[in-house]
Amino acid sequence: MTAKIIFICLVALFLCGVCPGITGAFENREISLTQAVLLAVENNQDLKTAKNNVRYSTLTLEKEKNDYLPLVTGTLNTSPESDYGQSWSYGTAYAADAGVAANLNLFNGFEDEASVESARHELSSYAYEAVRQEQQVIFDTVSAYLSVVKQLREIDIARENLAYNSQKEKEIKAFYDAGKIPVIDLYQQQAETAGARSDLIAAENTLKVAELELANLMGMGDFDGVDVKMPEIDLSVVATELNINSLIQTAFQTRADLLALEKSVSAKNSGIKEAESGRYPTVDLNAGVTGGYANQYDEISGSYTGRDNVDSYVGLTISLPVFDKHLTRIRVGQAQIDKQTAILSLEKLKDQIRVELGEALADYQTACESIKVAETRLLYSGKALESAEQRYRVGKSSLTELIQIRSDMVEARNNTIEAQIDKKQKFVSIFFYRGDLGLSHPLGKELS
Repeated sequence: MTAKIIFICLVALFLCGVCPGITGAFENREISLTQAVLLAVENNQDLKTAKNNVRYSTLTLEKEKNDYLPLVTGTLNTSPESDYGQSWSYGTAYAADAGVAANLNLFNGFEDEASVESARHELSSYAYEAVRQEQQVIFDTVSAYLSVVKQLREIDIARENLAYNSQKEKEIKAFYDAGKIPVIDLYQQQAETAGARSDLIAAENTLKVAELELANLMGMGDFDGVDVKMPEIDLSVVATELNINSLIQTAFQTRADLLALEKSVSAKNSGIKEAESGRYPTVDLNAGVTGGYANQYDEISGSYTGRDNVDSYVGLTISLPVFDKHLTRIRVGQAQIDKQTAILSLEKLKDQIRVELGEALADYQTACESIKVAETRLLYSGKALESAEQRYRVGKSSLTELIQIRSDMVEARNNTIEAQIDKKQKFVSIFFYRGDLGLSHPLGKELS
């Protein structure tokens, strides 16, 4: 329980470092990224299943350790009897016996040692899988949260665009009523206003889908009225640390799913030892105490007769494997194949990590450049729109030209928002693929 609390605190610290601009009280329906992640970690079904696997494996390890303990059994038998109907006797009898037996395995070909070792490795493997699942939940929640933020910003842009086109339509209608412009300009602007309204409806629908996805991850049934905000932080402070070779080496040491597979390989190796135990003899120590009592009443003579006795024994049982229908050989072969399969899965994951980190780093670097391009395009499209509006007022340019330039600026604003969100998403993905999302981060100075 202590380890979990520490882990959740580290997750919260990391997310607060990534998103210091996100604040607010949950009761005011403003959910920060940290709150969203903690809710998702608490409610995620796959994570609960992974934790159940850890608890189950803990019990399995306890069961294997208990194989070192002796097996003790007790017996009690009673048997009332009657001799009525016998020609030679008239009477009743009562007999009872009880016993306690103990069996302790002294040697079974090192099977117990191998079983405990295998169970211990399996427990570690499931624990690492639970950590990775928690990181997956964090990553998915961050992605969904940023998607909602992006859609909210795009809706703001769509509303501003609709307001602009509605105002422009009024102006153009006034010019048309005054006979200064042809009717085709009015029709063009009316069509542009309708298109802007359609863009707003589409953006609002996309937001609903993004909110449903985030609400599902957080385990919330209702997302109406919930407010989220854009994370604000300068990520350039970590640019010098994003070296592909360093990232891969760190991932090989911290990726929980990779560590889980390594533990699985160790468990399979112990499984081979467990299977090989069938080649050795087994030695068991047996001990026990039994006691018996019998009582008989003879109705003819009116007398009672009885007896009792106590016996004990101690001995060894040695079993030699003479011929087991090749069962041991087959089990060893199967265990060796299981180990080879686990090793192949481990190597495949290492190759996958190299690709994932390579792509994540390239995507992050591309996102950094995309922001510069988008911001430059937005700057000059704004200047172009300002110039085009002035030219249109004095009749030096057509409405078609003005509409096209306005569309370019709206697209540039959307591209800028998308690039900003994408940069943050790619940054988080680097930590996820490196395997320390929520565990460690390069933002320690921001938190101190």
